[in-house]
Amino acid sequence: MIREPILLVDDEEDLRTFLKDALTHDGYRVDDAPDADTALAILSRTHYPVVLTDLNMPGGPTGFDLIAAVHARDPRTLCVVITGYASLETAIRAVKFGAYDFVQKPFRLAEIEAVLDRALDHAVVVGQLQDYQRDLEGRVLARVKENQDLIGEMELLNALLVASHGEVHEAPILRAFLAHFQDRWHPGGHMVLLPAAGDAWELVACEGPRGSSTQGLPPPSRLGEGGEWTWEGGYADGHLIPLRAGGVLLGALFVGFDERSSFHPETPAFLLWRRQLEAALHGLNRARALLDAARPR
Repeated sequence: MIREPILLVDDEEDLRTFLKDALTHDGYRVDDAPDADTALAILSRTHYPVVLTDLNMPGGPTGFDLIAAVHARDPRTLCVVITGYASLETAIRAVKFGAYDFVQKPFRLAEIEAVLDRALDHAVVVGQLQDYQRDLEGRVLARVKENQDLIGEMELLNALLVASHGEVHEAPILRAFLAHFQDRWHPGGHMVLLPAAGDAWELVACEGPRGSSTQGLPPPSRLGEGGEWTWEGGYADGHLIPLRAGGVLLGALFVGFDERSSFHPETPAFLLWRRQLEAALHGLNRARALLDAARPR
């Protein structure tokens, strides 16, 4: 197993060299520094999950100072303390400064390695938790943005629906909704079809280079039965989507993309668009029915 590197800090060169060689021999990756200032300079360039440091380093910042600085800069880094004065007071003070654990001189190599293994394992768990937290925060932010976008979409589509109220012609309604669809999903082409006499389709809107061929398109009676229909209409990626209101087939929308796209009919944004278009077409049919009923017989 490849271990994460450890930074060893001790002003006693003989002890530092011995520890580095012994730990390296046992499979640890060890970098070293002779004092706290050098260690902080190294830590400013490289992240170490564990710092193994002596407490008493005369002539400069102490091990306590190093622990406090490391903890302030990067709380993920765990400090293991080597001390020849392992009183309860010293241990409590080291923990208050941010130490993870300590080892008392004189020590056995196995004792230090056991503490280092615990610290390295703990650092891995902490890193995994932080990665999980970052991922969760990213998902939450993405969902918040998605909801904000949907609110904006809803406001715009509600305005289109309100504008369609009382309309008795498809063209203005479809023009507004399809312009919004084009801006939102950028299809290569589209068709809107309405049921016509003889179980046929009436093409009421068409745009794109593939023309208006409906060859292979299921008739309204088949599409009205529900289920999923596949019809690509000559495009690399095509979707045939029934438009319904109250269980009644109002028509069908076909959208085609020249390349495989991320568009899917079940995305919340499209479902909202589809429901508002269906409501507008349903309102149009009701307005026509009212007009017909008001005409003299």
